[in-house]
Amino acid sequence: MDAKETVLQFVAGKIDAKAFTDALYAEPLMEEFLGDPSVDWHGTFVGRSAANLHHYLLELDFSRTSDKMDALEALELFLEKKGIPYSKDTEAEARYGLLHDLMLDTEPSYLDVGYDFFEKHIAPADIKMPKAELKKTARENYGKFFKYQTKPPSWIQGPEWPVKGETPLFFVGQLQLKLNHEAFHDEGAVYVFLDIANGEIETVRQFY
Repeated sequence: MDAKETVLQFVAGKIDAKAFTDALYAEPLMEEFLGDPSVDWHGTFVGRSAANLHHYLLELDFSRTSDKMDALEALELFLEKKGIPYSKDTEAEARYGLLHDLMLDTEPSYLDVGYDFFEKHIAPADIKMPKAELKKTARENYGKFFKYQTKPPSWIQGPEWPVKGETPLFFVGQLQLKLNHEAFHDEGAVYVFLDIANGEIETVRQFY
């Protein structure tokens, strides 16, 4: 199929991400079509990070659901700018929206796991259950993955809970760093984590 049809098929959910990226990386006509210089990306999320849509898409990791959804949004905007009618993959869009909202509603303040980890490990397998059950299951799953000795970290800055592979480390505790100690130039904290698999300690430092 030609470049236009490949884009339309992907946006409609009729071909998967692998088929689309195979064409994106290998087909010169895809670069010509998506890199159309007549399309103005000024002031858009695409234009803020790339010269054209083709360059923007090459920077994404299509194995990540969040990146795939960014790609779909960009492609839909591209088709609108070119005046090309298209059909959307409404099922995938609805699932993404539901899970994204569920993540925002249930994620503890001491975590920032990202959509892809949430979808794979935290979100309930059955997303058609009642909303209250979805929230209850998600909160329980957070507790199963992110464990701590007495209480969760109180981050000075944003959450930085270490994850090895697909496994979050066990939080042991945190130590305050005082400005009046000769070893430290700023006040802050050291967060101590344990890798249960090998017994290794990992620390995260944050300062005010």
